[in-house]
Amino acid sequence: MTAHERHVALKTLLETQGQVQVSVVAREWGVSEMTVRRDLGCLEDQGLLARVHGGAVASGALSWTSRAARHRREKAAAAAKLVDLLPHGGCLYLDGSTTIVHLTAALARRRGLVVATNNIDTFQRLIHQPGLEVLLVGGLLNRGTDNFVGPLALRSVEALHFDLACFSAFALHPQGGCLEPALEDAAVKQGVCERAQRIAVAVNHHKFHQQAAGAWGGEPGRSILASDLDSADPRLDPFRPSFCQIL
Repeated sequence: MTAHERHVALKTLLETQGQVQVSVVAREWGVSEMTVRRDLGCLEDQGLLARVHGGAVASGALSWTSRAARHRREKAAAAAKLVDLLPHGGCLYLDGSTTIVHLTAALARRRGLVVATNNIDTFQRLIHQPGLEVLLVGGLLNRGTDNFVGPLALRSVEALHFDLACFSAFALHPQGGCLEPALEDAAVKQGVCERAQRIAVAVNHHKFHQQAAGAWGGEPGRSILASDLDSADPRLDPFRPSFCQIL
């Protein structure tokens, strides 16, 4: 493949998958990882992508607005399965995903529940729900994903205990688990998992078998998976060992 052909092919991958991994592309195309990184650098200079650890994502692909526009119906269906799990007291964590934000409306009649999030859009929805104590996990704003991350965010998380933590994931892989292209986002999610009694992950099936560099997750015995598929769908079978319940 010529450089021009590789650039066209990378653009196509970014448009269809939203992200690429250097190691995967290099192996499939029979070129060096240095060549792929150089190609990604050229596309980055054109404003077509953003570099992340191990690869790249389409420019703006991780922003709140961009994520909210994709697979809305499937996201809402997956999140709806978590409504009955929401506690009436204690502390709840909602991550900064455009899937879990669908749960904010279900908290309208809760009283005395503490709800924490590291996303400003989710926070703004929560503060309009009367009766909730709302906590914004602050830190360094990742302008790529619109989430607060970094050491200060992790220190805030370490001061809390969550009865339930609700997440979505950029990708879900049978071996890799829950994955994020931004390592700092994965680190905050992992920190929350370690402070949570129960963990619920809601993802739409388009994220199955995708890859990203940053891994996170909780113990299978306290982790629940919800998707837009029927719980008996065989497409969920590869993920059953990693979760105690599939919704």
